[in-house]
Amino acid sequence: MSDAQRAHDASSDASSELARLRDVAARDDWLVDVPSSSCALERSLGCGSSGEAFLASWRGARVVVKTMKLLHDDDAARRALARRAFVRECEIMARLRHPNVLAFYGANANANGRDASVVCEYAPGGTLKQWLHENKGKKRSLSARLGMGLDIARAFAYLESRTPRVMHRDLKPSNVFVSVDGRALVADFGLARFVAPRGEDLTGETGTYIYMAPEVIKSQHYDERADVFSYGILLYELVTGIEPYQPHHFTGIQIATAVADRAFRPKIPDSTHAGLTAIIEMCWQQDASNRPSFERVRESMETMVPDILKEEETKLAAQRENPSFQAKTLQNLSSTLADWSKKMSDLAS
Repeated sequence: MSDAQRAHDASSDASSELARLRDVAARDDWLVDVPSSSCALERSLGCGSSGEAFLASWRGARVVVKTMKLLHDDDAARRALARRAFVRECEIMARLRHPNVLAFYGANANANGRDASVVCEYAPGGTLKQWLHENKGKKRSLSARLGMGLDIARAFAYLESRTPRVMHRDLKPSNVFVSVDGRALVADFGLARFVAPRGEDLTGETGTYIYMAPEVIKSQHYDERADVFSYGILLYELVTGIEPYQPHHFTGIQIATAVADRAFRPKIPDSTHAGLTAIIEMCWQQDASNRPSFERVRESMETMVPDILKEEETKLAAQRENPSFQAKTLQNLSSTLADWSKKMSDLAS
């Protein structure tokens, strides 16, 4: 069979999948016409490698509409792959309903196969990466950071409990959003897969290097425990407030090679709570068979986080009663007031 014939067949199969998707969407009431009188685009939120996101109004609510620009690729084979990826993402998201998973409201794909869009929940808090690292130079409270970690563990325990189970395959802070009430919302299921009932697993390098499990980097067989590894790296980032592998100035591929070949990991500060250190280290075990399930991670986090926060509050209370701490606080306050007075004086002059 010629390459042209293979491309034609792939395109035909993908078009059939899009038609089936439209039928399922219409049956289950998640077919959305975009743009239309019921779903009006307001403004662009930004472009990515696969498409553009828009803030929109739909059924009286603020939503995000993601259009899929890859479907306009001139290469028929690549366009067919993009269509299949779009169908797969919609089928997975349409089955998920959880307070810590970005809500999927609907999708559409025109008959020509070139125009497709997904309608999802709007998360005004931005991404977890922005929330954690772009907070005007201020470090988020440990309570808030651990709360995010617990939310994500709950989301992935839910994905693990589904039938069939769902692998995300690209867990990282930029693929988690923050809701209006401060919940973590796992998003971007473009690389996600259902885990086959027979226990089959996947091969092939997929995801983002600095969060990627060793077996994925090596293109070995892997399953949802690769997501557990990514969670370990992300939990380290939440606990410390430091991006992984900083301040090393390595490229992503250099880090990935060291992770896969030498079990290289970020350095956990000695001051980190022993329980959190244990969870992080369990999650990023080199041997996937030694990693815990997400259900076990969720249970550990739900048990441990309240105790950790009580301990931290006790330490802070003791510090506040310490005379040297009080003196330092007063000194800082006096310095702040002096700086403020100077600024006001400069403005007045």
